[in-house]
Amino acid sequence: MATHPVRPATRADVARLAGVSASTVTYALTGERPISDSTRERIMDAMAKLDYTPNVMAQGLAGRRSGLIALSFPVGERGFNISDFEYVKSATEALERSGYQLLLWPNNAEDSESLRKIVSQRLIEGVILMEVRNQDPRVEVLKQAGIPFVLIGRTEDERSLTWADADFAGWGPLAVEHLAQLGHHHLAVIGQGPEFYSFGYGPVVRTEGELLRSAHEHDMRVDIYRLDAHLRDGRELVEKLMSQADHPSALLGFNEPAMIGALEAVTAAGLSVPRDISIIHFGISAESAEATVPAQTTIGVDGPLLAERATEFLIQRMRTPEAQPQHFLAPPILIDRGSTAPFQSR
Repeated sequence: MATHPVRPATRADVARLAGVSASTVTYALTGERPISDSTRERIMDAMAKLDYTPNVMAQGLAGRRSGLIALSFPVGERGFNISDFEYVKSATEALERSGYQLLLWPNNAEDSESLRKIVSQRLIEGVILMEVRNQDPRVEVLKQAGIPFVLIGRTEDERSLTWADADFAGWGPLAVEHLAQLGHHHLAVIGQGPEFYSFGYGPVVRTEGELLRSAHEHDMRVDIYRLDAHLRDGRELVEKLMSQADHPSALLGFNEPAMIGALEAVTAAGLSVPRDISIIHFGISAESAEATVPAQTTIGVDGPLLAERATEFLIQRMRTPEAQPQHFLAPPILIDRGSTAPFQSR
C-alpha cells in the first residue's frame, strides 16, 4: 500500500490553529508590527504543535528581515582550526538565542566585489569580521553599504569602529617574563608566514612587536622564523636549530601545524620537553594543546567570550545604529601544562 509524505505545516495552518490571520503570524515572526503577548503566545504554541519551521527567506521578503548574519572569515589565508571553530560555535549560539542564524562567508579579504554584492542584496542584516588586518578593505565596503558590522579584532582606526579583541600586546611580554623567571636567554619564535606581516595581520604584528620589546628589556636573544602552515616546515626548521651548539632553549609558537612538526623534530633528535627545550604556544585551543605529547603550555584568550561579546555588540548596533562604538579588550591567559622548565646550561 502506497504511503504519501506528510505535508509540512504552512503559515496558514499556524494562523488557523492560533485563530489569527496569516499576516499576524508574519508580524509575530518579523517584529514588523507590535502584537499582544497573548496573541504571540498562541502563535508560538501553534507553531510548536504543528512543528512549523519558518522559511527564513520568505520571512525576509514579507517583513524585510532575513534573520541572517554573515561571519566574514577568510579561511584561505591560514586554514580553519579548532580554535576558529570555537569562535564560530559561540557566535552561532549567541545569535540563535536572539533569533538570528549565522552564515559563514569564507572569501578572501581582498574580494571586496563579492562582499559588496552580498550586502547589496539586503539579505544580510549584519556582518562580523574576523582575521582583521590593520588596514582592512572590508571595512570600507560595509561602511558604504550602510550595514551594521563589528570586528573580532581591530584595525588601526580602532576608535571609530565597534570591536572585541584579545590584548595581543600582552601575549609576548607574558611569555618573556615567564621564561625569564626560569632563566632562559635565547628564544626562537615559529611564526606565521611572511604574508601575514606584509598585510598587517593584527594578532601577529601586535604580539611580535611587544615580544621583541620585552625581550630587549630582559636582555634576551629572540630569533623569529616566519613559516608556512605546514608540519614539514616546522620539522625542518627545528632539525636545523637543534643541530647547532647554541640552539635556543625555548620555542614560542604562533603557527599550529608548524609547531606540531617542531615537536616531532625535538622527539626525533632524542630531546625532551621541557628538560632540553621549553615550549609555549600562542592562541591554540585547549584541545589542541592537550592533543600533543607532551601537552603544551599556552598563552591565549577566551575565544568564545570574544565571539559572544562581538555578537552582543552587533545586535545592539542593529537595534540602535546611532549608538557610540563599543570596545572590549580581553586580557591574556597563561595555562601552564608543564612544557616549560628552568634552563639547564649545556
